[in-house]
Amino acid sequence: MKIKLSLLLFLGVMTQAFSQEGLALHLKGVEGCYIDYYSAFVNKGAGEVSDGEHEVVISILYQNNSECYMGKVTVKGGKFVAPVQIQKDDMSYSTLTPIFKDFSPQWLAMQDPNTLYEINGGMSKMFVSQQGYQLQMFFPEFLNKNSGVNKKAPPASELLKGN
Repeated sequence: MKIKLSLLLFLGVMTQAFSQEGLALHLKGVEGCYIDYYSAFVNKGAGEVSDGEHEVVISILYQNNSECYMGKVTVKGGKFVAPVQIQKDDMSYSTLTPIFKDFSPQWLAMQDPNTLYEINGGMSKMFVSQQGYQLQMFFPEFLNKNSGVNKKAPPASELLKGN
């Protein structure tokens, strides 16, 4: 009975911890930086993003691969405000417009326009373009420092040396 209860509790926590989008991408085997950022924000949580201009990590996914870039965006009232800026090698910024002007009509039809640009848990929604690109932003300065995540045990071969 205790095992069943523990398993049920674990599944409940995991269901709440992972959004369907992030979990689906994790299970699909997306490679690159996205899963690391997504997992850190889900596991540690993040504080409320304050109004002002903030540094962001822009994760762009395409065909099961992800690349992450530095950028900045302005936040007002818990929502980010266009334009999103992406940082260049020379430390300058340019406007990241294509994905925000070319949403997938199917994806957009399923969104609530009132919550489209909200920031929750230090993350934006996952945006989808007509060409199949996906973009999600992370606000690293708001990531909780103390995660409360359980510490994993080292491998048995390491822990039980000499036994």
